[in-house]
Amino acid sequence: MFGEFTATLIKCANFEEMRAFYRDRLGLRTVKEGENWITLDSGGGREIVLGGDTGGDTMALAFTGADLARAREALAPVDPSEIEQHDAMHRFFVRDPDGNTVLIID
Repeated sequence: MFGEFTATLIKCANFEEMRAFYRDRLGLRTVKEGENWITLDSGGGREIVLGGDTGGDTMALAFTGADLARAREALAPVDPSEIEQHDAMHRFFVRDPDGNTVLIID
């Protein structure tokens, strides 16, 4: 396995409504928040990131703590993106067989 499944990222058509639903109605605790994004604790060491960078899709899954070079090499047959820096981390994207975005993060 390449890292640990830690987050679901959701692109928001209406960020304010999504934040109100997950934070206020479902009662998820805010971990971090910025302009047009929020990270919420979804329990079990996992997070929901609303307004996060999903690679253009509505939703993406994130695995963190990976050895990026080894993971990218192993995933080469499914055409992963180049490794890029994002904030204080490095990551790349890959698509599963149904076309869903999966982020592999160091």
